[in-house]
Amino acid sequence: MGARRDDIMSSQRTQIALAVLAPERPWGAIAGLAAEYGVSRTTIAQIAAAGERVLLAGLAPGRHGPQPVAKTLRVERDRLVRSTVVLTEAGVSQRDIAGCLAEILDSRLSPSWVNAQLARAEMQAAAVNERWQPAVAETLSGDEIYSNGKPNLLVVGNDSLYIYALTRQPACDGETWGCVLLDAPDCPQFASDAGKGLAAGAQLAAIPVHQLDWDHLLRPLWGQVWRLEQQAYAALAACEDRARKFEQTSTPKRLAHHLVAWERLTTEAEALIARYDAFDALARQVDAQFALSNLTSGALRDPVAGAAALRRVGEQLQTWTGRIYQKLSSNLIHFAPGLFAYQPLLTQALAPVVARWGAPAIQALTRLWQCEADDKRHPGARPERQARQVQWAASLDAAVALLGPESLWEAWQALGAVLGRAWRGSMLAECVNSLLRPILAGRKHTDQGCLELLRFLHNVRPFRRGKRAAHSPAQLVGLEVPDDPLTLLGLAPKVLI
Repeated sequence: MGARRDDIMSSQRTQIALAVLAPERPWGAIAGLAAEYGVSRTTIAQIAAAGERVLLAGLAPGRHGPQPVAKTLRVERDRLVRSTVVLTEAGVSQRDIAGCLAEILDSRLSPSWVNAQLARAEMQAAAVNERWQPAVAETLSGDEIYSNGKPNLLVVGNDSLYIYALTRQPACDGETWGCVLLDAPDCPQFASDAGKGLAAGAQLAAIPVHQLDWDHLLRPLWGQVWRLEQQAYAALAACEDRARKFEQTSTPKRLAHHLVAWERLTTEAEALIARYDAFDALARQVDAQFALSNLTSGALRDPVAGAAALRRVGEQLQTWTGRIYQKLSSNLIHFAPGLFAYQPLLTQALAPVVARWGAPAIQALTRLWQCEADDKRHPGARPERQARQVQWAASLDAAVALLGPESLWEAWQALGAVLGRAWRGSMLAECVNSLLRPILAGRKHTDQGCLELLRFLHNVRPFRRGKRAAHSPAQLVGLEVPDDPLTLLGLAPKVLI
């Protein structure tokens, strides 16, 4: 038996090895240990040698820094199918999936095998999507996305980012999109980018409120402000450059030439600066209407007055020459009512909050909320920030005086939950589309099955950051999702050895 004695525990063997390996070991220690444990001196020496090997191996210096935990993977069919689905989610083509699996898992698969497994997963995903019919009264937003020249419609929940529909259709007219929207859950508001097909579809589907997207108006507006600013700075730089050339010249003819050029450049620069200042003032008038509330009174913005203000700016831009100005003018004049379509619904959502804490207190908190929202969007120059800070402090004092410290935080959370929702456009659908577009653009072929799989994977993946972190869209709408959502596609759970 020797060193194979099972009645000598590992803790005892450790003490034996330490006693034998100690430099100050007394004479006769090995014989004493052999007599104590009823083994031979050779067995004691073998235990000590085994302990020395373990110590030398365990205490040997290794690589610096954290190291990944060693895991053994069992490459079997379920793992290969799982890898195929995940690589598809990342936008890898079917042919490239076979190459990735051959390189990473040393498994050579044919593209036809990959196609067959994906077809099976797409069928399972379509069945799950059909079975999941959450009834959540959240506002929806939609956007068209094209892949391989075919139109697809995406319908997203603005609170959960759950994809309610991702469908490919042969046309993108109002009747087609209207049928898709009729299959979507009943919603109090639907937002889009003012495209003609979606607008006609929302009208045919009899959606109560069709909200147009502010981002499609403000983005080109502020983009043109930036371009005019760059042009003005470039003109000023040209004037300074010509002035330096004038100072470095001594001959009369060159002085006269530089002077004439400088005067011409100065005139052009003044015109560009004046143009920038005028357009910047108009852009600020439009941007001021984006705020949910009036910063002075704390009341919600009047949709009639807001639409009238946008139309006035649009009428002023009609006299400007240039395609961008004519496009902005047309949008401001024709889309103005649709940009404020959310107002009745927002007023209705705020009614319980106002009824509980009173209109004066909620208006004070609304001014507070609007100050913080404006500071995030446009911090502005130092005087503007200081004025906003003074107004923020005054609003806080008013809210504390009306509510008291005890109810202030509860009312603030209730108000933020309402005002913080997506009211003014389809930017959340655009956000989800930005995730899908690279995947669809990299595929040579897409069909409804591919869209069903991508929809399923988006709905079951938890968000990594933000206010929805650690929750998936499916969980946010009340659906039960297992810890390993790919098991819903018929895959076995992962097994690590």
